[in-house]
Amino acid sequence: MSERLTKHEIREGVFLLLYQHEISGTDIDELAGACEEAYEMMMTSETIKTAKAVAEKYEELDAVIGEYSETREVARISKVNKTILRLAIFEINYRGDKIPAKAAVNEAVELAKKYAEKKDSAFINGILGNYIRKLGKDAD
Repeated sequence: MSERLTKHEIREGVFLLLYQHEISGTDIDELAGACEEAYEMMMTSETIKTAKAVAEKYEELDAVIGEYSETREVARISKVNKTILRLAIFEINYRGDKIPAKAAVNEAVELAKKYAEKKDSAFINGILGNYIRKLGKDAD
């Protein structure tokens, strides 16, 4: 396929791969084909590469989530929300040269509106907003 995906589509694909990886424990490479078929969404090499990079950093990303989640322990955060938070924090920490922190937060909130419970977008926004303020990236 020569179709080019938008950054939002790539991000959504990464989210779907990571979520499926979280609930099934299946290898990301194996999940790519199944996700393409199930969600009718193209999984590019960038999508797969990013999903693997995020998965390699789960421990570090979960530590950040735990530090900034004032109302829930990481183990009690839904898998959907945890996956969205991991992806956004990864983008803030490792893709800041390509993705402004505020854009990463906004995209995370949009994913939450689509895939999480209604109230969860505020929870995600709160954690990420506090995180980027502490980092001094809220002026991006």
